[in-house]
Amino acid sequence: MSPPSSPQVPPPNSLGQLLISQGLISLEDLDKGLNHKRTSGTRLGQALVDLELVTNEQVTEALRNQGKLTCVELSPAIINQDTARHLGEELSRQHKALAINSIAGVTTVVMEDPADVYALDELALKLRTKVLATFANNEQIAHCLDQVFLGSGASVSDADEEGTLNEIEDLVMENEVDLESGFASPEDEPESEEDLNGPVINIIQAILKEAFEAGASDVHLEPREKTFVVRFRVDGALFDRMTLKKVWARPCVARIKVISNLDIAQRRLPQDGRTQIAVNGRKIDLRIATMPTLLGEGVVIRILDGGRGVPNIDGLGMRKEQIERLRSMIEGSDGVVLAVGPTGSGKTTTLYSLLGELNKPDTKVITLEDPVENQIESICQVNCDAKIDMTFGRGLRAAMRQDPDVILVGEIRDYETASISVQAALTGHIVLSTLHTIGSAETISRMKEMGVEHYLLADTLRGIVAQRLIRVICPICKTEDEVPDSLRKQLGLDPNEKFFKGAGCPDCNDTGYKGRRGIYEVLTLDPKFRDALRQNANVDDLRDLAIQNGMTTLRAEGIYYARAGQTTVSEVIAKTPATHS
Repeated sequence: MSPPSSPQVPPPNSLGQLLISQGLISLEDLDKGLNHKRTSGTRLGQALVDLELVTNEQVTEALRNQGKLTCVELSPAIINQDTARHLGEELSRQHKALAINSIAGVTTVVMEDPADVYALDELALKLRTKVLATFANNEQIAHCLDQVFLGSGASVSDADEEGTLNEIEDLVMENEVDLESGFASPEDEPESEEDLNGPVINIIQAILKEAFEAGASDVHLEPREKTFVVRFRVDGALFDRMTLKKVWARPCVARIKVISNLDIAQRRLPQDGRTQIAVNGRKIDLRIATMPTLLGEGVVIRILDGGRGVPNIDGLGMRKEQIERLRSMIEGSDGVVLAVGPTGSGKTTTLYSLLGELNKPDTKVITLEDPVENQIESICQVNCDAKIDMTFGRGLRAAMRQDPDVILVGEIRDYETASISVQAALTGHIVLSTLHTIGSAETISRMKEMGVEHYLLADTLRGIVAQRLIRVICPICKTEDEVPDSLRKQLGLDPNEKFFKGAGCPDCNDTGYKGRRGIYEVLTLDPKFRDALRQNANVDDLRDLAIQNGMTTLRAEGIYYARAGQTTVSEVIAKTPATHS
């Protein structure tokens, strides 16, 4: 057995030799760094930092002494925002590079690896100028990237340092002229990205942070005749959160366009975009939609919390017999399971709970979503986007060639997706998906309208879950509700039954409700139901058969929870279809 080889002496004037000569590392440390460099694919300096053998500052100083690279002490103060944004966030983060200025046709780019000639060619092509590559440590680059592309402070959580939303609202409403940017009328509004600094950044940061912490699903920014209103949708209901002077409308909308890579100069057409922010250490995905109106551009921001845990079936809030029915849908090795309801009714949450049951070491699971709302370990997740022709149908065809056991399709929207889903079930796959229909029996009718034959549905459909989210009465201001006799008679309620409502209080924003819960209509197919489906029975007959088989309708489920004092009779009527009484 040969003795272990001793560490090699580094070449003169190399980074390793300079660090050793300064007494910062030993030959053994250098050997560890070189091994880490080979396995991780990083540069030697970063490898030594990763192993905590040196600091970023020590590596930068050594490189400066080496004289092979121009080193920059990077800070936000030396960055030209227009130049940095011209390079774009995607390329900047991909190559850990930041364009800091452009002088006489040469753009200075700070990079973690200035020797990467392929990256330099790509950056020069994008910038359309010559590139002077300089070095800065990766911590400085990461910090400044966030400063440029996420706004001052790198994340929305830093808005705390600039004041709460209440404090910002008081400031901008009390002063006719903004103290930093100095615009006082619509004619003086900022017209370029360069002007979108200071209070505007802080306002957007504070709005998004508070919206997330309040559990809002959407943020609406709406221009009015003389004001600019910010509204939050919490528990399915909108309420006004902040009112600003109209002068703030355009810069606030432009700031949102900047962080979501939309065209700030385009104000006549709707635009859609996406971005990601960090709130209290959690990554939050935002979907942005702008709309030109008579009074100016409005924006709606959908908040997708990708950091939440994957729910399990027991945590959905179903009754015991419904949970048993839901689990029976995925007991086999094939079939189609559908979650149906309006937008925002919790369909994706239900499908994720089923994935939690199906995701096992011996099972290959692929999801096709628009966009992926929650990352799940060991599952292959795909973002679908019609803008690049990555439709659900195209993704589903590709997924079938990946040898999956389970496929989740974000939504069945057309014949192509419906047909491939049924064919996938026929060939031995479990397919989970959603539709926008009002009830479980109506879903079968919708599938037939898309062109799926009824006998194929009878063979492949395993179950349908129709659902709604209903608001829960605020426990702080809960009081007895007077339900009119006519309504009691219509719903079949006992005249002496007690029901409750929320009177309204600060804790529930005077809505009388605090939080939401799901109600479910779980349809499973027994042999009698399948026979009726093969004979192409109508919706009413199919619903009656499902009820005979133990299905509880959405309206009946809502009344059950109203009797339990969890919600109001008026909420049940508003959220459940009358055809299901």
